[in-house]
Amino acid sequence: MENKTNEAEASYSSSVDKALAILEYISIGRNGVSLAELVKALDMPKTTVFRLLETLKSRGYVELLPQSDLYSLGLKAIDLGASALGNREIVDVSAPYLREIAETTGETSFLGVYNEGEVVYLYKAEGTRSIRISSQLGSRRPVHCTGLGKAILSAFPLEEVDRILFEKGMPKYTESTITTLREYHEELSQIRSLGVAKDAEELEQGLSCFAAPIFNFTGYVVGAICISGPTERIEASRQLLIKALREACQQISRRLGFVPTMRSFINK
Repeated sequence: MENKTNEAEASYSSSVDKALAILEYISIGRNGVSLAELVKALDMPKTTVFRLLETLKSRGYVELLPQSDLYSLGLKAIDLGASALGNREIVDVSAPYLREIAETTGETSFLGVYNEGEVVYLYKAEGTRSIRISSQLGSRRPVHCTGLGKAILSAFPLEEVDRILFEKGMPKYTESTITTLREYHEELSQIRSLGVAKDAEELEQGLSCFAAPIFNFTGYVVGAICISGPTERIEASRQLLIKALREACQQISRRLGFVPTMRSFINK
């Protein structure tokens, strides 16, 4: 009986070790890793790798990228990594700056990150001026018609942007919503030049926002923050809000280890 128990424990330990090896290897491949590559790199039987991948996928630790047969880390694995960095480092670093924006401008600010073709809201700092915004912490919104989404996608390669928008679609929410790739490409080009994105009543009538991306020590975009409010008020304070937004994003990015020359190097 004891021998069988020991064998079971050894088998379980071996499976855990192999699953972790798979996760570690996938984490290195930024654009995804194929089953064949995993089998070759880890020197494991194809059936074993596939079985473990299916288990990890069912638990949300890996995901199969659509139409590519490539595996990448899932949100569950990212959540664990964020926790290891101090319960979502980006929130810890960004929160004081969002609160400062809310205090100095009176408007509400949000922090969002990209996940599976959508923006996820992670933090909100209420301004002194009351507004009615449907976005709550943990909620998801489309990337094509939100300032946060456009700010984040402006740092993505165009091929990746097209793939995301093709898969998610570009539904029309208001008369101002951009619904064609050509217009969206033009919008992203302007955002890259200005460093600031705008949602001009594209998701909700009467509400607008300015947004800017946040970069980490690798030079890649990790999120964005926005300042939202009634369109008339946002436009009236345009220069003040954009200045506050740019300064906050620059400071947050620096705190995350970003050096401005990284983007120019990566884009070459």
